Formats: sequence, structure tokens, C-alpha cells
Amino acid sequence: MISQKYEQKMSQKLTPQQILLMRLLHLPIISLENFIKEELENNPLLEDSVDNSEHSEEYTNDTLDDEYSNLEPYDDFNLEEYMDDDLEERYDEKRPTSENYIGEQISNSGTTLHEYLTEQFNLKEISEKQYLIGIELIGNIDDSGYMRRDMTSLSNDLAFNNGIDADEKEIEDVLNIIKTLDPIGVGARNLQECLLIQLHNIANSNPYKKWGIKIIENNFDTFTKNNHNKLIQKLNISESDLSNTLKLITRLNPKPGSSFSNENTQAQYIIPDFFVFRTNDDTLSFSQNGDFSDLKMSKTYLNILKDITKDEKQNEEQKATVSFIKEKAESARWFIDAMKQRKKTLDITMKEILEYQKSFFLSGDKNELRPMILKDIAERTGFDISTLSRIVSQKYVKTEFGTFKLKDLFSVSHDSDDGKGVSVKSIRNMIQELIDNEDKSNPLSDKDIQAIINTKGFNFSRRTIAKYRELLNIPIKRLRKKI
Repeated sequence: MISQKYEQKMSQKLTPQQILLMRLLHLPIISLENFIKEELENNPLLEDSVDNSEHSEEYTNDTLDDEYSNLEPYDDFNLEEYMDDDLEERYDEKRPTSENYIGEQISNSGTTLHEYLTEQFNLKEISEKQYLIGIELIGNIDDSGYMRRDMTSLSNDLAFNNGIDADEKEIEDVLNIIKTLDPIGVGARNLQECLLIQLHNIANSNPYKKWGIKIIENNFDTFTKNNHNKLIQKLNISESDLSNTLKLITRLNPKPGSSFSNENTQAQYIIPDFFVFRTNDDTLSFSQNGDFSDLKMSKTYLNILKDITKDEKQNEEQKATVSFIKEKAESARWFIDAMKQRKKTLDITMKEILEYQKSFFLSGDKNELRPMILKDIAERTGFDISTLSRIVSQKYVKTEFGTFKLKDLFSVSHDSDDGKGVSVKSIRNMIQELIDNEDKSNPLSDKDIQAIINTKGFNFSRRTIAKYRELLNIPIKRLRKKI
């Protein structure tokens, strides 16, 4: 029986302009520079002061705004030309050459697996909580593409590092989303799951797909022992079909992340996105690295458009030219507006972070870091938490005390005995300093560390100290002892 019913649902769809802005917010300075270069190469309506002709150098943005206001919008504009899935791969692989920004270290800088996954994950229509869980999960995927951490440990990490209360089912649901990303098979917990994910993504028209799934899902041990006769008996399959099925399986990638650069062993090209300055009266100020305010539209092409539109009887070639210029003009306007919005959004965010962490920026002492989570800055700026997560990702800030990852300034709170919150990162720094300075012939136990820290006004259990020590990848006392 066929029935009809009406449902009313609310959903939020991102416009192409919003998608472009989110992409630009996520890009660090090195990727942004290369992105702009490619836009300048692909769009003749977009120019900067370096490459402009003498006709467009004297043309200001205000004048261009007036000229552009007379154009009809180009409704058929397609954003795909700079919405490619391999956005950061294309831009990060290029070495920086511009003098618009200042770099600190020179090394190879290929796209990492984590960056590639994050770029795809940014486009998923999910809640803010799911987005933050996903970013944490992606950071825990190893270089082969596997998720080796168990759900309980991941839940603890989310609570300690981000202040997110997520149960194992919520984490599992987000991990399933990550498993849909490219390269296929990423996010699996083991080889069996990795191969199954890849087999399920093979076209149904492949006659050996169903046998491959049955072998890996139900007969994995037999498969790993190369017991072909047993597989033939169990599956009631011919020797020829088994041979072709095994060929299909052996073509799968057991390490889907292996084709990407190793972000742990490969040196990175660090270019600060922000510079923080301190004056004699302890006033703090900052600036963004790179100046892209000279982007503008070409007066030459706009004049061509005006001349053609004066002719009421346009031929086919003229109509094609009008269509082309309108499309590129709309693209250029979107890009210029998005760049302005990016700068404004980053300025507002950095201003609030600077004010919130003023003590740290004045002293350079990591123990001065206040507890600060994305929600704190969201309340000050009015931006969504997911927007802020994109902003702080892969960004660096240079101070007189060194260069830091922007996301490392964030930390959840732990209450001290006097009721004041202290940054978890500060506690972890205390643990790190105590172990760095311990007597290696008689290292500190977790109970010793607990006692020392608690004398400073904190109330930590030994289990909590052990958890923080493990997060710092510091072995237990027995393994640290040296004779």
C-alpha cells in the first residue's frame, strides 16, 4: 500500500561563498599564498599591484566597486574551479617564493595524511560537536591510516584536551564518517576492517566482490594462512574464481595512508600567521603575516565588457565574451570579499586570544597559560566553535619567546584548592619540568609528582597524574631509571 505524508524539516545549506570562506579560514599562510597565485593565473579579472598593467594600477577598489555595481550577476558561476578536494595538496607542495610573508625554517612541506583528511572532513554537514570529535580522531590516525586508539582512551583525550564530553557511541559514529573519506580504508582499526572497507567500495558489477567480502569477513584466518583448499570448500567456489578473487584482494592497499608524507618525521616549513609585539609599557599588539589587500578586478576587462554591451546587436563571439567576463568578474568579487572577510575574522579572533592569554604573551611562561577552550573565544567573538576550530588549525603565532601553534594555547581547566581554574597544559608542563629535572638514578613516581604538585595548591589524584604523564608519552618510573 502506497501512502503519502508530509514532514517539515529544518536544514542549513552553505552557500558557495560560505564554503570558500571556510576553506580560506582553514588555510595557513603558506597554502594561502599559493592559492592566491593560482587564482591570479586562472582568473584574468583578478589582479594585484605587482602584476597589474598601467591601466589597472591607478584603479582603486572603491572605483571597482562602483564599476562592478553596474554589472548583472552571473547566475551560472561554478565554484568547482577552486573547490577541488585536493586543495591543500596543490598548494602545500609548492615552495614559497613571495616576499609578502616571512618564513622561519626551510624544509620539505608535502601534504600530510591528516591535512588531507581534515580538508575533506571540513565539508561534511555535521554538528559542531561532531566536527570537534572528528578533528581529534583524525589527529590520532597513524601514518599507515589506522586508528589504533580504543574508544575509551579517545573519550578521555576529548575530555582532557578539549573539554568535550563524548560517549563511545558518539565517537564511533564520527569515526564511521571518517571511514568514508579518501583514501578508502582510512580509519580502520585493523587490517581486516581496512580491507573490508575497500572491498565494499568496489563497484557491484565486479563479479568477485562478493567472494572477497566473504573471505575477509568470515574466513580471514584461513586467508592469512594461505589455505586455499579450505577456502574452496568453505565457499563452494571454483579454483579459477578463488584465484581471481585473491587477485582482487591483493590489489587492495593494506596501508592507505602510506602514500602521504610523514608529518612526524618530515621537517615542516613553519611560517607564522601572526606576529605579536610588546611595547615598553607591556602593551600587546599583533599583525597578520602577509598583505593581500591589493587584490582587485581588472579595469581593462571591465571596460571591454562595457564597450561590448553598448552594442545592441551582439554576435555570438561577443555574447561568449560577455558571458566569460561576467563569470570571471563574479568569481573575482567573491574571492576578494572572502579574503577581506578572512582577514577581519582572523583579526577579531587573535585580538581576543591575545587579551585572554595576556600573561603568557608577556612572560612567555607556559605555566601562565589560562584555561581556554574554543567556547571561551566563541563567546567573545560571536563566531561558531567550528569556525574557530578552522581558524586555529595549522596556524602559528610568533612571539619574542618563540613560535607556537595557535591551538596549543587552548586548554581545559582544572580547579585548584583556592577555587581558581588552572590550565591543564600548565599542569602537564609542571609534570614535564619535574621529570626533566629529576634524579635519573632515582626517578619520581606518579605519587611523588602528585605530592609535589598538590603542595602548590592543586588537588590531583595519582591516576590523573598517570594519565597526564601518558599523554606526554613519558614512561613509568622503572623505565626512566638510569644507572
